[in-house]
Amino acid sequence: MTLQFIIIIILIALGYFLKRMNFFKANDSQVFATLVINVTLPSLVIVNLNSADLDISLSILPVMMILYGVIAKAIMLWLFMKHNKQVRGTMGMMIASLNIGIFAYPLVEAIWPEKGLIYFGMADIGGAIVMFGITYLVGSHFSSNGQPFSFKQLVISLVKSVPLVTYVVMFILNMSNIHLPSAMIQFFDVLGKANMPLSMILLGLMLNFNIEKHFLPLAWKYIVSHYALGVIAGLLVHFFLPVSDPMIKSTLQVAWLLPVGVAIIPYALQFRYKTLPLIGMASNSTILISIIILYLYQAIAV
Repeated sequence: MTLQFIIIIILIALGYFLKRMNFFKANDSQVFATLVINVTLPSLVIVNLNSADLDISLSILPVMMILYGVIAKAIMLWLFMKHNKQVRGTMGMMIASLNIGIFAYPLVEAIWPEKGLIYFGMADIGGAIVMFGITYLVGSHFSSNGQPFSFKQLVISLVKSVPLVTYVVMFILNMSNIHLPSAMIQFFDVLGKANMPLSMILLGLMLNFNIEKHFLPLAWKYIVSHYALGVIAGLLVHFFLPVSDPMIKSTLQVAWLLPVGVAIIPYALQFRYKTLPLIGMASNSTILISIIILYLYQAIAV
């Protein structure tokens, strides 16, 4: 297990090193992100859900992810109600918008090789709805050209999410006992195997240790809130969620301690937020902190 984490750390460091040596530029991360989100991650989902032994009880995972997303965003907007709209919008977008597909899958595959991707795939259905639906609407509402809630825009945003559509389609096919031909699975398996190295190199390309002192207090407040809410929710699940499968609880506890999702940056650019340095500082910090948390979690609890 430790070897797997070492390999992951080396891949992240490789991505950062390649950027520092100007083999890649920060903007090249968009190419990697497009490949991971729209090609390798959906391929991995197809392979894992095609023949997985799914149970309807796993549907509680996306439900809990959406519930946490709504509550956490409401709390965050309340905590920062005295700040200007852009700061509130930034905090509202970042909280509960979790990096499951790019960050968690390689680590989860190392910790729970047999069933981790199935459980986290189900959780990511809810996570994708939060990320590409609720988060998008929060960013739009608090932008300088704030827009009212639009159900049509919410649906469009969700349908554009390739991972979310893949999750839903494969879940329906699996529950209907319909499986893809082996030749197709072999093709997607080749693509899916590239997900881990590409995802980790992408994280390295995204790392940026520049500090904007103006945003530093807000970044610290966000980071503390991010993990405090995740820990509190995880404890509530541990003691009060009425499920017999311990992996469901583990999935939620880990998912809520993952880093800020990469989609926040294009949202901030689209809505012309002036808080990109804050988002970058929070994203980079949560990547490093979450790696440590997951390593300690698997060493102690798994």
